[in-house]
Amino acid sequence: MHGIDRPLTIFITKKPFNDHSADDMQCGDMDEKTLKSKFHLHQVSSLVDWSTFHSPYDHPALRNLPAYSKEKVIAILFDELRNQSRAFSFIGTHQGLITKLINHMQYKNGADYRDLQLDQAYNRMILNDKSDGNILTAIQYVLSTHDFNARQLSKESFIDVFSLVHLPKFVGWQNCINGPGISVHDINSTEIIIESIVFQENRYTATIHFKAQDHFGLDQEDISKFKFKFNTISFFRIWFVLQRYCKFSYKPFFTNFNARITISGENNA
Repeated sequence: MHGIDRPLTIFITKKPFNDHSADDMQCGDMDEKTLKSKFHLHQVSSLVDWSTFHSPYDHPALRNLPAYSKEKVIAILFDELRNQSRAFSFIGTHQGLITKLINHMQYKNGADYRDLQLDQAYNRMILNDKSDGNILTAIQYVLSTHDFNARQLSKESFIDVFSLVHLPKFVGWQNCINGPGISVHDINSTEIIIESIVFQENRYTATIHFKAQDHFGLDQEDISKFKFKFNTISFFRIWFVLQRYCKFSYKPFFTNFNARITISGENNA
């Protein structure tokens, strides 16, 4: 049997990679009135009022104190963001990942982000997914039943089985407290590529490359839809203000991660 002559893309999401037009990739596009009237972001911090640069508490002893500088307010908000992130990421090997991403947002001006920890977490998640409709089982099914002698393997060979699967995502309570769930709260774009298939008689060994990209940014739905509860959590309220307020305008960025997984089995076609 003959495998493939070149890498074969078997799946790619409708949402494109590097989509700078996405709402969660916008920054500095809202004024104080919009943030307060539309999103109810009157107070987001227990330490500073983001719009007046004063203390958030109305106390006689505080009224005559001078306002903080904008730079100081931003520093306070980012420090509070880092401190609050611990509530979502307090055990496991990836617990420091969210802090790295917050630092990247503060200092790297929207540059793409890549981290070996993220790759390792993504790889482990794909391998450990034993649920119904997991992607690796679907790929193995096609490779085990496709008649390689009769027709060439193609993207179309996977259409039927892929209609029944779910893509790898950092979901579940364990991922939320272990780092990746909050660091990558959704996966925007995914591409799956079979890089090689090698046969020994009717046994195959295939290398599968998973490419994924998330947006480390918040869109309007994230903060306005109560079902997500982001709008009730101070962490996300601070994040949204830092990103979308016209006087702060901290840029969101793309997080890129990859996994290469080798699978093997027997072709019974």
